[in-house]
Amino acid sequence: MATATPIGTADTAESAADPASTARRLPDWTRRPGAQMAGVLLLLVAGYLVARVVDLPAWLGTFPDALGAWIMARLDAVYEWVVANRNASPLFLYFLNYISVGLGSAVSWINQGLTALSWPGVVLLGSLAAWRVAGWRVALLVVATFGVFGLTGLWNEAMTTLALIITSVALALLVGIPMGILAGRSDRFHALIRPVLDFMQIMPAFAYLLPFVLLFGIGNPASAVVTTVYAIPPAVRITAMAIRQVDPGAVEATTSLGSTSWQLLTKVQLPMAKRTILLGVNQTIMLAVSMVVIASVIGAGGLGDAIYDALAKVNVGEAFTAGLAIVMLAIAMDRVTGAAGHGAHTPDIPPALRIPTLLGGGLVVALGAVIAWMLDVDGWPDAWSFDLASPVNAVNEQIQATIGDASAAAGTLLLEWVLNPLSALLTQTPWVIVVLCATAIGAVVGGWRIAATAGLSILATGLLGVWDNSMDTLSQVLVAAAVTIGLGVVIGVLAARSDVFAAILRPILDAMQTLPPFVYLIPAVALFSVGRVPALAAAVVFALPPVIRLVNDGIRGVSGNAMEAARSLGSTSWQLLTKVQLPLARSSLLLAVNQGIMMVLAMVVMGALVGAGSLGYDVVFGLAQNELGLGLTSGLAIVCLGLFLDRVTQGRKSNA
Repeated sequence: MATATPIGTADTAESAADPASTARRLPDWTRRPGAQMAGVLLLLVAGYLVARVVDLPAWLGTFPDALGAWIMARLDAVYEWVVANRNASPLFLYFLNYISVGLGSAVSWINQGLTALSWPGVVLLGSLAAWRVAGWRVALLVVATFGVFGLTGLWNEAMTTLALIITSVALALLVGIPMGILAGRSDRFHALIRPVLDFMQIMPAFAYLLPFVLLFGIGNPASAVVTTVYAIPPAVRITAMAIRQVDPGAVEATTSLGSTSWQLLTKVQLPMAKRTILLGVNQTIMLAVSMVVIASVIGAGGLGDAIYDALAKVNVGEAFTAGLAIVMLAIAMDRVTGAAGHGAHTPDIPPALRIPTLLGGGLVVALGAVIAWMLDVDGWPDAWSFDLASPVNAVNEQIQATIGDASAAAGTLLLEWVLNPLSALLTQTPWVIVVLCATAIGAVVGGWRIAATAGLSILATGLLGVWDNSMDTLSQVLVAAAVTIGLGVVIGVLAARSDVFAAILRPILDAMQTLPPFVYLIPAVALFSVGRVPALAAAVVFALPPVIRLVNDGIRGVSGNAMEAARSLGSTSWQLLTKVQLPLARSSLLLAVNQGIMMVLAMVVMGALVGAGSLGYDVVFGLAQNELGLGLTSGLAIVCLGLFLDRVTQGRKSNA
């Protein structure tokens, strides 16, 4: 006997058996990423509003901090054990202490060597080396750089920074280039090391500090190690890429002639990859310059200390003076190593005269050092230095008197109408809903793997016990990133459509990308004093150059045939941009978004040095007060935020 089936039951059963059929019956607009993102935002706002009017259980509101407190206590116990056993445990006695003493001695010896040369010897050595590698124009730049060190009264601090950079870069290249060669010749090793390098490049610089302080304490050894580790990834990546891009025909021909693996490497691969490897050296040096300034927080000394102390006192003049010295050092090192890579301006010295030229240069340097020693020259003469801080402070006071009220009003407006509401939305919405929204964003942009990574990354910030500060940091990153991407896309589009504008913009972007991130805080403090606003302003300016470049390159790379076809169909300039160029440049635009957001995160965290608070402040406070638990959990939370932001801005690209 047949059983009657209620109306609609068969359809329901069919839908349950075939979820795809249900999805097909949904309106088309619900399957669009924009609509799905809007739905996620509505869920977040609804959760916030419900939490404001309904008395939720305590565990559902603010993230429970019991586990985070336990983790911090355990980490503090680890720190206490390390301090108590640093001179007793075999791990320190026979391994880490040797590294610490060795690195500290290396920095000290190089510094003593620079001191022994005296300032005339150092100037001669640097300028002659720059001339031999990069030509007379770069040599003049190097002389000007040394002049800035002396004239600003920062010669000794500059030599300390230079000694630390030399030590760190030598170690980074000593480790990174062989690893890069191995990764270039071994697919298995390349696949093994790639996720490690990805993770290292996701981590903001501040997150590197705490682990090395735990192992090596405060001072030059920890600074040298953290700078070395931070600078290694480009040496490995670019060397591996250079080896892999060597002409396969040349490799096959050499192999067919019976060359050994060592001969293939030394006679073919390394010579043909030389220029690209030198680009890796350049990038390694620039990252070392950037990190050695940040490492002033853990006692690196030198120019970084001068900037750090000036920012702590809100002394714009002193910060500007030290920042100028850092900028000149970065530009000079970039130009020297960059010129070594392409060799365009290297002096054309006949082979027979190269060794005599080298010996003659060494003799000139030695003669300069000997004359300085005979004249009892001890450092840069104080009479040759002048006070640059006072006039800069006077100019800053005049600027504040002129536009100070306007900048303060703009900052207040940003805080009250954008930043504070967004921070409240993320911190006061039930944490479960925030985690669900993060997971949903990952699902929209990249599928279930990205969704799981995004949700777990945000969840981890709460489990570490720093939920509120993590959400506040995230709110700052989102605001600064929105401004950065908006400005970057507009300027990048204008540069792509005007060769004249692009030519004017290129040297400005080159200079901006050479500057260490610390330096961007100085003008921001001059305009907005201290707080979250200057940190956001510095983050926007710091992250703009790569966004502009990537947007410009992406649009210029659109096929000319596609553009011509669109024009022949009568498309307007706006239609060409929105219907052809931007869609076809999608991969470059996604990379621009990713790079912009990651650089904003790095700078927002560093903004703790000018009063931005949140996770960056917890790291600095943990370092200053020996509270490893707070500092390390905050550093790990920064990494989790970086992982979340990196994956959700790369997800759709990886799944395209």
